[in-house]
Amino acid sequence: MSKATDVVVIGGGVVGTSAAYFLSSAGAQVTVVEKEDIAAGSSGHGPGFFNAFGGDFSPGPHLALGLESIRLIRENMDHLKTFEDEPGWFNDRPGLAPAFTDEVLANLRDMYAASGAQLEAAGAGAVWLEADEIRRHEPLLAPSVLGGYLFGSVIQIDGWKLARLYMSAARHSGAKLQIAEVIGLTWESERASGVRLADGSTIECDHVVIAMGSWTPTASVWLGFPLPMCNLKGQLHVLRIPGDLALKHHVIERIALMQYPNGDFLLAATPDPAPGGGLRPTDAYIRPVFETHALPDDTQLLLDTGLERFPFLRKAEVIKDLAGGRPMSVDLLPMIGTTPAFDNVYVASGHGRKGIHLSAATGKLVSDLVLSGSTELNVDADAYSPMRFMPPKM
Repeated sequence: MSKATDVVVIGGGVVGTSAAYFLSSAGAQVTVVEKEDIAAGSSGHGPGFFNAFGGDFSPGPHLALGLESIRLIRENMDHLKTFEDEPGWFNDRPGLAPAFTDEVLANLRDMYAASGAQLEAAGAGAVWLEADEIRRHEPLLAPSVLGGYLFGSVIQIDGWKLARLYMSAARHSGAKLQIAEVIGLTWESERASGVRLADGSTIECDHVVIAMGSWTPTASVWLGFPLPMCNLKGQLHVLRIPGDLALKHHVIERIALMQYPNGDFLLAATPDPAPGGGLRPTDAYIRPVFETHALPDDTQLLLDTGLERFPFLRKAEVIKDLAGGRPMSVDLLPMIGTTPAFDNVYVASGHGRKGIHLSAATGKLVSDLVLSGSTELNVDADAYSPMRFMPPKM
């Protein structure tokens, strides 16, 4: 039996490490248990845009969580920067949501009509640019652009980097990292008393946070409660172009394009649940958890679409091709909270392709629920509760 800790966080991705960061900052003793390495799963394959506009968020509680996460990352960014291995991990630029077809143009206007008031109330609103205006703002867009929304600031940071910052800051506050596989829970008097490891040992604790990403459904067996999710595959390329081209904005449409501080570009795509969104139907991206390799057809489709939107990419060389899954709950809302089995076990998963973005608010919400049972975040915590998946009475 290892030394007891206040909280065991199962999973070393951006959500688990964020929970560890906020818990340890509040004085809790935290142990993160990760099977492989920090950000070894979904978190290591995402571009990480803190962008609240688009088909990923529905107005109401979902968007509210996204807006709170933007506020929290801005509040904590300077502190997290002190743990960077090298400067420039946070890439903050204006954002563009352009339209290249009439269908997308109509969808953009409809989405902003639905969410614009909520965005503007949080200081995250946008202005509309007509075709000639948007080309003046971003000359690297294709001449076929019809218009789009301009956002004053969109923070970008890779999930791999952000998870390491969260974990480094958490360790600075006393948190521990243990590389091990969790195979179950122990319990006493209807409360979890620890986590069981594959080597036969147990870590005793007062609370457990399950932040296992696409592997979260495994915990359904431990909890006796359904945690319905699917694995949503995404793909991205890191590109290099000769010369000194400069993209002024993060561009987020059916595909996303941004430029790293070192000059390389990132081109990414995953399905967008908004009408007309995505390069392929969403169900084409629902893949087994173990499928982490890039698919040649998707690679070519992404490159071809990128060339249509951004002709300057014709001279680009692909220097890295990454693919990976994202845990998506069946109703697109993340799962954050307890289940009927144990009131001291908290689920934090199911964020779809916004896990990096939602990590800050999720980590803070989990910390608040663990330590006080409530939160002062401007969100409806009950909206994210896994209890919404309670089976109907027979």
